[in-house]
Amino acid sequence: MSSAPVVIVTGASAGIGAAIVDKLLLEKAKVVLIDITEEPLERRQKEYGHERVQYVVGDVSTNRTNHLAVKAALDAWGKVDALALNAGVMSPVKRLCNVDSTEWTRIFNINVVSQVSMLAEVIPHLRKTKGRVVFTSSDAGEKPSFAAWGAYGATKAAVNYLIRVLALEEPEITAVGLYPGVVNTPLVQGIFRGDYNSGMSKQELQTYKDMVHPRLVEAQQPGNVVANLALSAPRNLSGSILFWDDEVFKQYR
Repeated sequence: MSSAPVVIVTGASAGIGAAIVDKLLLEKAKVVLIDITEEPLERRQKEYGHERVQYVVGDVSTNRTNHLAVKAALDAWGKVDALALNAGVMSPVKRLCNVDSTEWTRIFNINVVSQVSMLAEVIPHLRKTKGRVVFTSSDAGEKPSFAAWGAYGATKAAVNYLIRVLALEEPEITAVGLYPGVVNTPLVQGIFRGDYNSGMSKQELQTYKDMVHPRLVEAQQPGNVVANLALSAPRNLSGSILFWDDEVFKQYR
């Protein structure tokens, strides 16, 4: 069994996920990476070796992908110490009058059901290590701020509830939620371009850009906090959902 911490990271190939992995590897953790794109994951493994990096290519909303990720950790290192639930999508950005219900099914499967699937798989192992789960959430789940964001906001509201349920049900596991703010990632750049079948009017999109451009942060800023929380968040933070730059997280930046 590995003496180094073993962490599973979903959505690990780019953006915040890649920044989380950067920090974990810097801190000598061993990682299992999950994403639908293989090349960035394979590149990590070639750089750090099989003794530091394992990966699974697949859809996080399927039980098989999550089973294989946990199995990879156990087969390679004998344990799981932490889980960073970072995978997520934005689409559809559509008003309720225009959306197809199957689009909501898809985003809920990726943003929420995938986390339930992974938790069901990994909780027995995190109990053994008194481990940690760090969720990348969003304050979009607290209240509607922009038209056409209903699907994304609803999934993040569900994630926030899930964090608190996990903290309630599993007293030996530390569950923490993090709001990364507006991060300069491909996802946010897509919003700026009006991607994701955007149902925002030009004026609404411009209002969003004007509001968030001055607040943009780089992926490594919240990514470092997620990684450090995965490695050392104390039990008294369980159930907390805070912005990455909250004073409570100061020592994890």
